[in-house]
Amino acid sequence: MIPAGPEPAERRMLLKVGELARRSGLTVRALHHFHEIGLLTPSVRSEAGYRLYDRNDVARLHAIQSLRALGVPLKQIGGMLAGDGSDLPAIVARQLRALDRQIEQATALRQRLALLGGMLARGHQPEVEDWLGTLELMNTYARYFSADEIRRIVENWPRVAGEWPRVLADLRAAMERGLAPADPQVQALVQHWMTLVHHWLDGDFDLMRRWGDLYAAEPGARGPGGPGPDLVRYVGAASEVRMALWLRHFTIAEMARFRRSADTGLQRLQADVAAALARGETPASTAAAALADRWRALLTEVASGDAALGQRILKAYATDPALHAGARLSSASIGFLAAAVANEGGPHEGA
Repeated sequence: MIPAGPEPAERRMLLKVGELARRSGLTVRALHHFHEIGLLTPSVRSEAGYRLYDRNDVARLHAIQSLRALGVPLKQIGGMLAGDGSDLPAIVARQLRALDRQIEQATALRQRLALLGGMLARGHQPEVEDWLGTLELMNTYARYFSADEIRRIVENWPRVAGEWPRVLADLRAAMERGLAPADPQVQALVQHWMTLVHHWLDGDFDLMRRWGDLYAAEPGARGPGGPGPDLVRYVGAASEVRMALWLRHFTIAEMARFRRSADTGLQRLQADVAAALARGETPASTAAAALADRWRALLTEVASGDAALGQRILKAYATDPALHAGARLSSASIGFLAAAVANEGGPHEGA
């Protein structure tokens, strides 16, 4: 606590500028500067003519250093120390925001370094050109994605890496044949493309949108053998047609919950429905009802376990044949299963 009145000189703590500099961690030059601008003036002059700092001066220096640490310019500190401190809350809030930005930047840098470290840990020893290319690509990604999103993109890529080249080649072939983006063949291919992207990026439509922006604007991000600008535009046009179709039935938030079901389950269902049709089963049969139950269960899986949303997917397929393009069940199978669902209210043949 700073005393209210003067103390006897023999009891006062008096420091020369050099000693105060040493004990405070500042330079003599800095203390002289504070003196010159009137921010910290030594209160005592010794008999020998030396300027000396007393306890009140040291307390003021502590206040000056505390405000400097909060980012307050020196030219403002004098007025603040002479005032009532009402500016302090705003200063503290500003410094907190600055620290938050620093933490965010440091975290992003750490995550990017972790990605590079992971590459090295897996035995990838890049040449200088590879390093430069990787760093350039990461800098490009950083303009579109956070460090955590880049990690997700990289880590999830193996989910679709095996299928990506084939669907890309098929879409390029369709474009070269002159098929329109709305052509059913192209819609089937782009449905596969969209399913892969959805699976790769965890159904995050905002991330998918930014990935599309990156592909359109940054040729270097497409990689060797990646789609050229013509194919990017072609796929974009076909995707817009397909999204408009899905948006007839679902919101973006609902579609974000869709998940790719296991291929094996759909393949077995397709084979079993085809066999039922070959045997002459009707949608009113007990066998058809069992197949419809399996379809319903698979669509509930697609809807992240939400049976009501799964039922709406079923209804969309049943009422909108345009959705059948690219589906992993044939139109004939979907029609048979939809009819079986519609017949569930009545008695089943063979029951």
